[in-house]
Amino acid sequence: MKSALLYVFAAFLLCLSAHALGPHELLVLANEGSEESVALARRYMEWRRVPECNLVLITLPEGSVSELAIGLKAFRKHILSPALEATQERGIDGHILAWAYSTDFPTRVSVPQGVSLLGATFVRGELPATEAILKAEYRSPLFAGPERTKGVRSSSQTFGRAARLLGDDMPLPSMMLGFTGEHGNTIDEVRGALWRGVESDATSPTGTVYLVRTGDVRSRARQWQYGGAKRELALEGVSAVVTDAFPAGKKDVLGLMTGSAAVKAETVGAFVPGAMADHLTSYAGAFHVAGQSKMSVWIRAGATLTAGTVVEPRALYLKFPTARFYFYYAKGCTAIESFFLSLGSPLQILLLGDPLAAPWAVDDRVVIEGVPSAPVSESFEVSSRLRRTDPMRFYSNNIWLVDGRVVARGREPTIEVSKLSSGRHTLRVVAYGPGLVRPQVFAVEEFEVE
Repeated sequence: MKSALLYVFAAFLLCLSAHALGPHELLVLANEGSEESVALARRYMEWRRVPECNLVLITLPEGSVSELAIGLKAFRKHILSPALEATQERGIDGHILAWAYSTDFPTRVSVPQGVSLLGATFVRGELPATEAILKAEYRSPLFAGPERTKGVRSSSQTFGRAARLLGDDMPLPSMMLGFTGEHGNTIDEVRGALWRGVESDATSPTGTVYLVRTGDVRSRARQWQYGGAKRELALEGVSAVVTDAFPAGKKDVLGLMTGSAAVKAETVGAFVPGAMADHLTSYAGAFHVAGQSKMSVWIRAGATLTAGTVVEPRALYLKFPTARFYFYYAKGCTAIESFFLSLGSPLQILLLGDPLAAPWAVDDRVVIEGVPSAPVSESFEVSSRLRRTDPMRFYSNNIWLVDGRVVARGREPTIEVSKLSSGRHTLRVVAYGPGLVRPQVFAVEEFEVE
C-alpha cells in the first residue's frame, strides 16, 4: 500500500512537464471483461492525468483473448467502430491522435498475411493487399527514415504536426501498455515498466545506447543504420556505441538494439528509466509460438519499451524500429511518436510500454489561476501563467478543456457553470510550443459546481 501511495503522489509531481503528444490526445482502451485490464488502464490514466472520458471499455468476442487473434470484421465491429463512435459521442474526436490498449487484448488480426492489432488500428481496418504486407511495400506516411536504398532521412515531427499536414489521411498510431498472457509479463512487471516511463519524463538521462551486432541476418537487417544513429545522437549529446559485445553487467543502458533469435536480457546490469530494447527476430511478439526469446524478456529485465512482430515478417528492416528511434526520442518526441517515426511498414509490429514516456521533454510548467476553492454556482474566469526553464522558449495557442472536452481555444475563457452538472469537474489548460517537434505543457485543476 505504501508503494502504491508513493506512485500516486510522485505522479502528480512528474507528469505535468512538456510533452510532444499530450495525455488529452491519447485514447485508452480496456477489455471490459477483464478486471485486470480495466484496473491497469485506470491506474495508467491516473499516473498520466489522461481525462476520464478518454477511457473506452471494449467488449471482445469470446475466445479472441485466449487465442490472441481476432478476425478483421470482428476487429472493425468490436474494437474500431465502438471506439471511434465513443470519441464522437463524447466530443473528443477532434483531438485524439493515438490509442493505448491495456492488457488482455488479442495481439494479431487474422488475415491471409497476418497483421498485429496495432497494424490494423494504424490503417483503421483498411488493410493493403496481401503482397504489400508481405514485402513491406506499404509505407507509413509518418516514417522519417532512414531509407536503405536512398539514405533519406526526414526531420522529426510530432503527431500534432503530422495530423495538420495529412488531414483525413492521418493514420491511427497505437501501442499496448503490456502483455500478461502466456510467455508475457506479470501485471507487476507491466506496472513497473509504465512507472519507469513516468519517472523518465524530462530527466535528460545520461547513459549509453548499445547498438549490438551479432553477425546473423537479424542483425544485418539494420546494422547499416548504426553508424548514422551514433553520429546523430552525438549531436544531441547522447552517447551510443556500435559493438559486437552484448552489454552484460552494464548499468547505464539507455537503449539496446540487436538482432538475435535468443537473448539473455537478464544479464544487463540495469536499464535507465525510459529505455527501449528489442532484438529483431521473427517471433518476439508471437506469444502463441513457443520458440525464440519474447519481447517480454526486456520488460522483465527493466526496460520501459520494447517491440516485436506477431507473425513471421522476414528480415525486412522496414517492419521494425530503425536505430533512428533513439534520435527522435532525444529530440523530445514521446515513445509512441519515436516508434512510428522509425517504422516504415508498421503492420505486423507489437509495441509494449508507456506511449507517453518522454525522457527528453522540456521541463516547463503552466499554472491555472482563478479556479474557485469553494463550490460555485456562477460562471468564473480563469487564466494561465507559464514557468519556463528557458525564457526564450515560446508557447502559444492555448486550449482549455472541461472534463476532457475542449471549451475554448486561444483565449482566457469564462467557465459557464450553468452548462455543468452538480459535483466535481476538471479544468485543463494546454499550451503548445512551435516547431516540428511541438512541445506542449499542461495543468489540471478541479472545481466543484453546487
